[in-house]
Amino acid sequence: KPYDRAVHIGTNSTITSLNGSFHWNLRYNIDSGRMELCHSGETAVSFHPAKTVRYESFRKMILRSRSEKSFGPFLTGLRFCLYPKKTSKMIAVRDACIYDGDSSCVKRRALTRKDILSISTREEIERIVGFSTLLKDAIDLLDRECPDWFEKSCSFLGSKGVTTK
Repeated sequence: KPYDRAVHIGTNSTITSLNGSFHWNLRYNIDSGRMELCHSGETAVSFHPAKTVRYESFRKMILRSRSEKSFGPFLTGLRFCLYPKKTSKMIAVRDACIYDGDSSCVKRRALTRKDILSISTREEIERIVGFSTLLKDAIDLLDRECPDWFEKSCSFLGSKGVTTK
C-alpha cells in the first residue's frame, strides 16, 4: 500500500513508498483552508482538517486512479488476501510473493505467473465465483500496463532471500 504509515497532519514532509516509485505528502492550502493529499506534487484530494470527510469526496481520486495510468501507483502490482474456510490460515499474493500459511512469514516466490493463477484452482478458492477470471484479468491488465511487474518483484524478493519453495 502506498500509504504505509500515519502522518502528522502538521507535517509537509514528502513520503516515499513502493520502493521509491511513489511520493506523497500532506500540505495545508492557506488560500482554501483545506489539507491536500498530494501524489507526486499533484493534489489528489483535499479536505477540511476539522470536518468529517464523506466517501463521495474521494470519488474523483478513485476515478482518476482507474482511468489515468500516470495517476498514482494503482496499476503497478497485484494484491489479494483470502482466509479460506474462516480459519486463521491465509492465502495471499503481493506481486510475485505467495503467502500460504498461518502467518505472513510463510511465503515463497512464484516461479511464473501461472504459479499465481494456480491458487484459484485450489478447492477452497475455486468455490469463489468469478475469482479465477478476476485474477487472470488482473494479471493480463498488469502485463499490459506495467509489463515488468513480475520480473521486478521476483528480483526484489530474490534479493531479500525469498525462495521459490
